[in-house]
Amino acid sequence: MNRLAFSHWWPWLGFVIALGLHLWQLGQPAQLVSDEAFFVNDGRDYVTHQTYFDPHPPLGKLQLGAVFSLAGFTPVTWRIVNAVEGALIVPLLWWLVWRLTRQRAAANLALILALADGLLLVESRLGLINVPYVLYSLAALAAILKALEARRPGRWLAAAGLFIGAGLSVKWLAILITGPAAALWFWPQLFGQRHHPEQSRGIKAAAWMCLLLIPAAIYWLTFRLHVGWLGISSGFWQLNRQMLNYHLSVPAAGDPYAAPWWGWLLLWRPFVYWSQAVGDKMGAIWSLPNPWVWWTGGGIFLYSLVKGWRQPAARLLNILLLATWLPLAVINRIMYSYHALPFDLALIMLTAAWLGQWWHRYRRWIATYLAVAMIVFAWFAPWYLNIPLSHQQQKLRQWLPTWTAK
Repeated sequence: MNRLAFSHWWPWLGFVIALGLHLWQLGQPAQLVSDEAFFVNDGRDYVTHQTYFDPHPPLGKLQLGAVFSLAGFTPVTWRIVNAVEGALIVPLLWWLVWRLTRQRAAANLALILALADGLLLVESRLGLINVPYVLYSLAALAAILKALEARRPGRWLAAAGLFIGAGLSVKWLAILITGPAAALWFWPQLFGQRHHPEQSRGIKAAAWMCLLLIPAAIYWLTFRLHVGWLGISSGFWQLNRQMLNYHLSVPAAGDPYAAPWWGWLLLWRPFVYWSQAVGDKMGAIWSLPNPWVWWTGGGIFLYSLVKGWRQPAARLLNILLLATWLPLAVINRIMYSYHALPFDLALIMLTAAWLGQWWHRYRRWIATYLAVAMIVFAWFAPWYLNIPLSHQQQKLRQWLPTWTAK
């Protein structure tokens, strides 16, 4: 059944479309954009053997360094990894929704909504490190779901451990997804899922090894590669202590683009990655989800928190949304709209799961909903793809008074 589901042509079509969007004029702007100045230069430091410090684990920059070593240093090469990995997220969302709901309609809806999502598109077209940790973390969740239904779950648990380690080796924020993913195996009933009936002591011991020791080993090996490639003397614990101290020292406010967690559902403050005059027009890149999908999805999320706990798919996605949102309330540092990427993708999955459940009864209404989503996506495409607009056209897209480029 699983092979039949994933052989369906929708996820592959979604990947091709997403990759086309991600690769379109990928080399523009032909200069470093916002935080690319940090991550891309850090990746180049592996080629030039220059020591650098970044407050995030090194795997995201190691990927960039590997590409630069093979293909040189250009705007395309410093964005190509994210472009491909971001495109892979689209069929992965299809599979996750299909596995949770067993409804192809819901899975197909998730794919369409993902293709109409501006935040995933923008993050996938820049040389940043948000897309890799989200991809690896969602892949870990998919592997755990496969393990729960497999007669011999060992290989899927090992795969989950590899992806958990990879996600945490890019950004610590991966724990917001990998934590619930690991907990899903140990306490599936909490998520509305069922364990495979055969749970021997050997399987339980293997699960602890795969979901704890393998991620720890991957994380440690990533730092060993980082230290060895750069030839630096700092040790594993010293580097991690420096990273932690940095995050603890980041102020909690003061940036005009700050987007605290409590304002996310309102889309109160999108982050502007790029803004530059092009003749009498202005080009810009905004980390803005599809407002129509986001705001309606927020309403569905609130509805699901009340009505969805008895449904396995809704319960798991409710927990995932809460896990990618509420912990940020206790992180005492500036947050930006791009930190909402995991929440954004979970919101898409939850919206698709509910729309799939309502599909046969409200097919015309849902088709209209999708049409509006595509129209809104097209309206904001200049902000996603850096297409210059006149001042008046820019103003027409500033739907809230806080949507301004400072």
